[in-house]
Amino acid sequence: MPTRPFYLALLVAAVHAGATAQVIKCTDAGGRTTYQSTPCAAVQGAREQKMAAPGQKSGSAAAPAPAAPAQQTELDALNQRMRVRMCEIHRISLKRLKESDTMLVPNGNGNGIVKADAARRASEIAQAEKRVADTCK
Repeated sequence: MPTRPFYLALLVAAVHAGATAQVIKCTDAGGRTTYQSTPCAAVQGAREQKMAAPGQKSGSAAAPAPAAPAQQTELDALNQRMRVRMCEIHRISLKRLKESDTMLVPNGNGNGIVKADAARRASEIAQAEKRVADTCK
């Protein structure tokens, strides 16, 4: 799934912001997960889970300090650059799916690659269009 590198990089950036920076895992009503240093948006169905900062044990009594404004600005800028790059990647992927008349996918047992049928190809195109719509806001 192409969005995993985006979230992994975002998590790494949040961890890099400082050993005491707070990392919050937010899951929206649609099931999308993001990692950020600010509290989750108050959207119906959203869930928030505070995670331990590096070097801090889970359940530790000491609350992590919030990120400094400069660090938050850097994180926001990095997040925006990553979002733009992921948007480009998703658009390229969608373009290639639409331009190609065939699509190769792993077979059921993982030993080879087979040509996808029209329904599978249409499903992959629909998923790619959704990724573009979600990422390229």
